[in-house]
Amino acid sequence: MTTCGNFKITVKNSCDGEIKVKKFEYKDGSNWKTENMLGIDGIQELEKDHALTWTRDLGGIGNESTQFRVTYSHHLGGTKWGGDISAVTGTFVARDNESRTVTLTQ
Repeated sequence: MTTCGNFKITVKNSCDGEIKVKKFEYKDGSNWKTENMLGIDGIQELEKDHALTWTRDLGGIGNESTQFRVTYSHHLGGTKWGGDISAVTGTFVARDNESRTVTLTQ
């Protein structure tokens, strides 16, 4: 199992309003692995046109094909949030010291 080291991940909110990012996953073979990089409560709110960036070592996908999947929801107002939406990137090869941006648009 090879690790993709020092990989820079950016999640960008290009939706019409604030969103709540709930889960970040990457594909290792046929399985999705969750990467715990969100806030202390496992979520991260993100205003329109803002981005979050992390640098991680991703196990099992060094120099292999993978995809990223981000689960999020829209702020409806007050304390109400919409249902979960998932955005999945196209397939790419993960290499050390590279970067990838997931732009959320739905």
